[in-house]
Amino acid sequence: MNEPRAVDLNSCDREPIQIPGAIQPHGVLLALREPSLAVSQVSENVARILGRQVEEVLGEPLSSILDAASAAAVWAALSGDRWQELNPLHISARGRHFDGIVHRHQGAAILELEPLTGPREPGTHHPLRRALIGLQHAETFAALCGVVVQEVRQLTGFERVILYRFDEEGNGTVEAEAKEASLEPYLGLHYPASDIPQQARQLYLQNWLRIIPDASYTPARLVPLLRPQTGAPLDLSFSVLRSVSPIHLEYMANMGVRAAMSISLIVSGRLWGLISCANHSGPRLVPYELRSACEMIGRLTSLQLSAVADRETAALHAARRDTVHRLVETMRTTDPSRPLLESLLGQGSDLCEAVGASGAAVVRGGQAMVFGRAPEPEVAVEISRCLDTREEPFATASLSALFPAAAAVRELASGLMSFSLPGAPPARLLWFRPEMIQTVTWGGDPRKPAALDPALRLRPRASFEAWKEVVRSRSLPWTATDVETAEDLRRYAVELDLGRQVVREQRAVQARDDLVAVVSHDLKNPLGLIASQAALFLRFINPADEGSVRLRGGVERMQRAVERMSALIHDLLDLAKIEAGRFALQRRPEDVHDMMEEALLILRPLAEAKRITVEDEILGGSAVSADRERVYQVLSNLIGNAVKYTPEGGRIRLRVEPADKSILVTVADTGPGLRPEQLPHIFDRYWQARNDSRDGSGLGLFIAKGIVEAHGGRIWAESTPGAGAVFRFTLPIG
Repeated sequence: MNEPRAVDLNSCDREPIQIPGAIQPHGVLLALREPSLAVSQVSENVARILGRQVEEVLGEPLSSILDAASAAAVWAALSGDRWQELNPLHISARGRHFDGIVHRHQGAAILELEPLTGPREPGTHHPLRRALIGLQHAETFAALCGVVVQEVRQLTGFERVILYRFDEEGNGTVEAEAKEASLEPYLGLHYPASDIPQQARQLYLQNWLRIIPDASYTPARLVPLLRPQTGAPLDLSFSVLRSVSPIHLEYMANMGVRAAMSISLIVSGRLWGLISCANHSGPRLVPYELRSACEMIGRLTSLQLSAVADRETAALHAARRDTVHRLVETMRTTDPSRPLLESLLGQGSDLCEAVGASGAAVVRGGQAMVFGRAPEPEVAVEISRCLDTREEPFATASLSALFPAAAAVRELASGLMSFSLPGAPPARLLWFRPEMIQTVTWGGDPRKPAALDPALRLRPRASFEAWKEVVRSRSLPWTATDVETAEDLRRYAVELDLGRQVVREQRAVQARDDLVAVVSHDLKNPLGLIASQAALFLRFINPADEGSVRLRGGVERMQRAVERMSALIHDLLDLAKIEAGRFALQRRPEDVHDMMEEALLILRPLAEAKRITVEDEILGGSAVSADRERVYQVLSNLIGNAVKYTPEGGRIRLRVEPADKSILVTVADTGPGLRPEQLPHIFDRYWQARNDSRDGSGLGLFIAKGIVEAHGGRIWAESTPGAGAVFRFTLPIG
């Protein structure tokens, strides 16, 4: 006999369980064409339940199939948006009574009828009331789970009711159970994620309740199989009668379950778990109104689960608040010269207690400091390096799964939580948790979730015997509260570190300003003395004397050096004012034409000395509110650069024109231009001029930008290598 082959359940995850083309036969389904409510599809068991053949129903209006009042009730429910609130409808047809459940999905109106086997139960609210009181008084997670399974079993009569919780990987754990005494207990068992395919989990999110009254049923197919309007399968995602995947039915048979019902537990939009009901001895159909009561229990349990979690989280936050406060105060009061995170290791016990860790480390610049039960510093450094691209804060209960070398220190560091602090060099805080060896009891071997039979048909696992697994290299999981505490510490650390940086920057700026002020004051007098002495020397130099000519050249070089030193001091003072936000203008109304002509009168000789033609075009006579000397400084810089980099015989063009409530000034030259990679940086401070020249301080364009922006204008550059450079700036009119 051939052994079944193992299979990857990805194929199971792709099974189109929402379009089975059939229903469970304890009810009948009718797809209705709106607005006439004529039947476009019907399940083939309609004759057994309604006494009408398929061909007698298809195409007929609903009013010819149901009693008039029932058809009117369906029409009224589908006419508004509140059909969910109106279910179940009280439906009658040919003397039989039904629960009618209507819904609309993907353009299809669907009516499902479940026969009533006895009188309606108007008193179901009484046991529900007791269940709700029990839920309300459950103070802890364990108490809440216990109340839920007991009350659902009491309401429904199922032989077993369990509360099943999903972990981060989708595996389930039985947290509570209520059952017949003769049944084998499932409490505490674990079940692999593959038992519930992904698309089934999605349907559990969309539908709070799902029932299979008899797993041994023969499906009732839809007739016709495809929707006449679209030619597509009818989507039964929200159908209460939707037929079940054959794989799931076989899974139930393997477990010895004849009937089942599941109630979703949804917390914060996530499928938290299930209330799972099972009958082993025979079928069990729960009437719709009783199912509605169970759905209500599921909804309220979900709210209570969230409330209990919030209470537990709040209590834990309160217990840790003082510890976190002490850690923050340690960072706040530590010596500014000492790295911030390292100071926390001085309060190592508090640092570990804050997140329930057993050890900690701080890694900075390839060096580590450790506290408590932590790996050796060199190992902490290696672990830190593998976290550079991870989210902040990062947490894992199985470090060796991400960093295999950590298996060697699993007794100390199976669990890790960490965050980094930017800087030069960056620093990283790491918390460690030791290995927590666990024995997990699975409801069957999770390594054998499914198999292929010899006919290549996917089959679910057949064995549910308890299977024990020893789990190693894992710590206790980090809770949401642990991660939030780490995030709080990280936020405080970042804020304090930024505050330190601001203080350091302020001190550096103040020191720079003080230095510039001292230098400028102490240099101005000696530079003025040198300049006056140089001018005096030139008056007494005899042009006819060869030695005097050489002396004259030295004195002129001295004068040029003094001019450069004076310009540098002036630029440094302007730089300090711009960066400190203390750059002031002496603005007054100025005629643009006069201001530009005056500037050209002074600057044109510089160009003519190099045989460069200066062309000017000054359009309009608008007035601007400007600091005349500062605008001249901008023009002097731009035209001076153009003269410097334009070869002899070239041209410089100055154009002034109105432009959108401003005047636009353009300085263009025929020099070599700027390379594309230079353009983004030309207004940076200390950026050197074209052709990588080292002449000048590199502050001219930075200061020009500051002057223009102080006027409320903007300045920019354009260039094509080999075709010259174009500088433009604007000044607001008025």
